[in-house]
Amino acid sequence: MVDPIHTSGNEAVWFMYAGGVQLGPFTTEQANQLIVRKAVSPDSFVFRVGWKDWRPVEECHEELGIASPNGAVATEAGLAERRAVAPRASVGGRVVIHNNGNLTIGSGVNISTTGIFVETTEPIFSVGEKLKISVKAEGMDKPFNAVAQVIRYNSDKRFPVGYGLRFELLSDRAKTSIQHLVDEANRMQMADAK
Repeated sequence: MVDPIHTSGNEAVWFMYAGGVQLGPFTTEQANQLIVRKAVSPDSFVFRVGWKDWRPVEECHEELGIASPNGAVATEAGLAERRAVAPRASVGGRVVIHNNGNLTIGSGVNISTTGIFVETTEPIFSVGEKLKISVKAEGMDKPFNAVAQVIRYNSDKRFPVGYGLRFELLSDRAKTSIQHLVDEANRMQMADAK
């Protein structure tokens, strides 16, 4: 299925999750080459600015301009099974971000044990800056605090506007709670696919 959001091939809007590591951003051509040249495993996940969730690579061949390997067609059941282990979940809730000088409040868009995308229109932080965050996400019993680094800011209004943050300091309790949230979201997504 082609996403209704179109981007030019030279915008770095693609991220990959392979071997437990998030990579990117990449242009469409760069992402295509990483997959075609098998620099990332075929069981990896991709995410594009504007999407709410990560998707299995084989589900995104068309968007990336890649012919399916050996002409194989991915089955819906196979894709649903792969989605069940996606590394992120969409969340609602409130996220307070600050650097002891500036503060903004946003809403969580997606979360994993490695990071969160926070929707906010206030571009007051810089890529690379370390921030303190407080997250109260729907589906989590308790709010948590963390230290995170800004890895990107999207200001293109065609997509969710805000910060991509990578967790630097995150408690084990918060990691467990986030993983539970991701697992539950994936179970619900699989049930909806049936």
